[in-house]
Amino acid sequence: MEINMTLDAPVEFLYHELIESALADIRQQVGKKISWRDLSGYTYEKKWTTGKVAKMHIDSAVPGKNYGYTMTTSNQKFVVEYQLEKMDDTHAILKYFEKNYAKDTKIKANQGIGVFTFGWLRKHRFKKMARKMAEQYYK
Repeated sequence: MEINMTLDAPVEFLYHELIESALADIRQQVGKKISWRDLSGYTYEKKWTTGKVAKMHIDSAVPGKNYGYTMTTSNQKFVVEYQLEKMDDTHAILKYFEKNYAKDTKIKANQGIGVFTFGWLRKHRFKKMARKMAEQYYK
């Protein structure tokens, strides 16, 4: 999945929001506070209330530029990257990339059906979330 959108907030603010979310997730999952400087290359285990477990690896965290991670579960791997570009002092372009790799053909087929059926909904929700994040700049 790929999403490109222009947001009404500065790049620095949007990057800060992404990184704070990542740091909060790490604090919740690991019980340890780390600095944004230590994010790139950091690996931890994420657990959901459903019992599902994933290995999270922060691939990149370049201030004002990008944030990316790889999440590996027992049967899938997700590679996600947020890229930010400055338009002017109050506008930014957000590019979101997500690739999903299945470990067997049955899971891959199910993913294809899910993307075909619900891909538009996931994009809609992501865009709504990104706009709400940008709106926080003016509050």
